[in-house]
Amino acid sequence: MSSVSIPPEGPECEWKEILPRLERVALTLAAFANGVGGHLWVGITDDGLRVGVADPRQVMADMRSAGELCEPQPTLNLRRHREGGRILVEARVKPTRPGPVEVTVEGARRVYVRDGSSTRPAEEEALHRMRRGDGPSRAHLDKKAARVLDLLQASGPLDQGEVARSSSMSRQAARRILVELIQADLAHEVQGRRYSLTPSGHRRAKGPSRRGSN
Repeated sequence: MSSVSIPPEGPECEWKEILPRLERVALTLAAFANGVGGHLWVGITDDGLRVGVADPRQVMADMRSAGELCEPQPTLNLRRHREGGRILVEARVKPTRPGPVEVTVEGARRVYVRDGSSTRPAEEEALHRMRRGDGPSRAHLDKKAARVLDLLQASGPLDQGEVARSSSMSRQAARRILVELIQADLAHEVQGRRYSLTPSGHRRAKGPSRRGSN
């Protein structure tokens, strides 16, 4: 029986069987730091099989080197977990405030964020918001994002499909909005890939929650 609890891949978690090039690792670390933080696990296949790593010390050293490619360097907490005769390596990345954390790619400094279980370049609005240092109370929300925020206030936690159906939008659009809310510290992912509002999100949403307040 496994003694290590590992969440599924998503905005705050990524699995790797082996560590990729340091530049690719740096993008993932920076994306977590530009959001709400996250966990990078090494020694897990895409299918979730825990195969472990051959040289955990080297993996941890490479993760530190990848973090040094970021500016400013994100705060990393590196840990080893024993699974029977195998060892998994985990990098816990704390959010960096103020941001953004940048990585030099092909000679240009760029900003990356999480989009579901993927890492992608930041869009202009998110980039400007990070550079301005806007907190959640000042984060710009378009009509669709505001609708999702109010939906989570009234009915959350909800999964991505439920958000899409209730808001009459595609799953892809719902995913992008949920990522934006997470990056603005207005929502977070809870157990079972469901999404709920943070305290800041509840303050930002319109009207009282049907679920009550503490």
